[in-house]
Amino acid sequence: MVKPEGNKRISKIDAYLNCAESFAYRSTCLKRKYGAVIVKDDAVISTGYNGSPRGYENCCDIGECPRIRLGLHQGEGYGMCRAVHAEANALLNCSREQTLGADLYLSGVNPGDCSVHQAKPCPLCARLIIQAGIRNVILRQGEGADNYRVIPARDLEWYMKG
Repeated sequence: MVKPEGNKRISKIDAYLNCAESFAYRSTCLKRKYGAVIVKDDAVISTGYNGSPRGYENCCDIGECPRIRLGLHQGEGYGMCRAVHAEANALLNCSREQTLGADLYLSGVNPGDCSVHQAKPCPLCARLIIQAGIRNVILRQGEGADNYRVIPARDLEWYMKG
């Protein structure tokens, strides 16, 4: 979390990324915790974190992640993942009218030590973000103020080149 120094305020971007990081701590994922916040016209319109569909058991409840068990890394084995990603959950709570021209803030946290993970949407979430009309995706890259990257949604990696 970015905290202010003395009487200074943190930037709006860091404030929204802090919100995304807060939601990441609600995540039920054992591999990587993600939080997303969608902002339009300087107002939060939706939030999301990664976890199983409502009413279904989460990996933290059953005590196992199939991707960890098989030693899979980022981008591998999403078909066996029990979680709906944070970005998708945030988008599911909005209409396209709300998301057109909005920005999506994304933060990731490592479950073991709560350190900041370099956030990046998977190709499927990138497709959803683009289709929803999101303008920019702001990705927390590490600890500290102004440690983020802004990517126009149209520039996201939305498919894996063979």
